[in-house]
Amino acid sequence: MSGLLSLNPEPKSRLDVISNLIKEKIMLYLAFRGNKICYLRWIGAKIGDGCLFLNRIEGFGSEPWLIEIKNRVILAAGVQFITHDGASRLYRADIPGSSKYGNRFGRILIQDDCFIGLNSIILPDVEIGPSSIVGVGSIVNKNIPPRMVYARVPAKPICTLDEYLAGYQEKMIEIKATNRVDLRRELTIHFWNEER
Repeated sequence: MSGLLSLNPEPKSRLDVISNLIKEKIMLYLAFRGNKICYLRWIGAKIGDGCLFLNRIEGFGSEPWLIEIKNRVILAAGVQFITHDGASRLYRADIPGSSKYGNRFGRILIQDDCFIGLNSIILPDVEIGPSSIVGVGSIVNKNIPPRMVYARVPAKPICTLDEYLAGYQEKMIEIKATNRVDLRRELTIHFWNEER
């Protein structure tokens, strides 16, 4: 897109930065009617179908075009994608051949049917295999194989997806509720023996 709402790719001042932020919000809420996925596609991220993103668009960083997310992926709140090495800003002037943008970038690929937990960080050059889960607060710095659950800092294997699903089924609570009011009543009675 070009014209009045095109983003200034080379902000030169604080005013340019503020102007870009305002234009981003205008595009997100007016042109894309608040649809984060459509907006992220517009700025270059490749996103499949059936995804649910609970994180903020700022979590896609400064190179969203290096991020590809396949189908039916859920991103919890606070998920961050980092596609570059920002620490090099301190040393770029001392390294021959450095560009002002840095020279260390990496792509991020999340395959089908993955869940990325609350406040997790995905670092450059990472691929998360299909049907995998990343636990809350993890930092993923290496590839994750298909059908695995990884967590911790740095992320390490916890169990297979089949083991996770078996454990989930063992701890399931039978829920009859069809709305949030009934759900609250059922859960507070189950856990506290009283309605709250």
